Amino acid sequence: MLSHDILGVVERQVRTWSAGDAGVYAAAVGGYSPAFAIPLLQQGGPQLGLTGADMTQVLHAEQSLWLHGPLPSHGSTVVTKTVTDIYDKGSGALVVSTWESEHARTRSSCFVKGEGGFGGERGETREFTVPSTAPEVGLFQTTGDQALRYRETGDVNPMHHDAGFARRAGFAQPILHGLCTLGITVRGLDFTELHARFTAPVTPGDELRIERWPTGEFRTFANDRQVLLGSVRFSEVDSR
Repeated sequence: MLSHDILGVVERQVRTWSAGDAGVYAAAVGGYSPAFAIPLLQQGGPQLGLTGADMTQVLHAEQSLWLHGPLPSHGSTVVTKTVTDIYDKGSGALVVSTWESEHARTRSSCFVKGEGGFGGERGETREFTVPSTAPEVGLFQTTGDQALRYRETGDVNPMHHDAGFARRAGFAQPILHGLCTLGITVRGLDFTELHARFTAPVTPGDELRIERWPTGEFRTFANDRQVLLGSVRFSEVDSR
């Protein structure tokens, strides 16, 4: 059972990175992106620290990122992680954690199936919409080893590499990290803020259809099923 004692827990760790680490991330998602700050800050994956939870019942629900400035090509920084909220969604609990450094802040929401009904606050739901105008459309063919490549960024969740674990979670095979799909979707964009919701799993080998609007909204499909929805705020130097 998920321990609610994790609420308010604060952890601090030092993160060190190099240009090579950014290159590993770029190779895993098909291009460079400020979204590299997410796995850098929450190294190991957003699911870490959910004490007592059955990890086969944990799904990555949402991710946000705020950049305080350009991320240096290499460096070292202190990252402070705080479990800020545990919401009661009825069929499960939504655990919200934030990671803060001098360079960026990222927030992750993990849905833990079967852990709801404890009488807590439901929490607010962020609304995501897309314009009625036609988007720019791109295709990205993921590979069978896409999840293994993204694992090199430090995300150790067995949901993405252990077939037995994935089957216990209800999947026919390991699924792709939501953060990998997100990285693929926003690669090449210059932004200072990002918000995204993961709506369905992607299987390594799926072709992704990526729709992006000049105003920052995006959504991604795999096999005609929406898997990701979100938006970015472009930096002031971005001509868009």
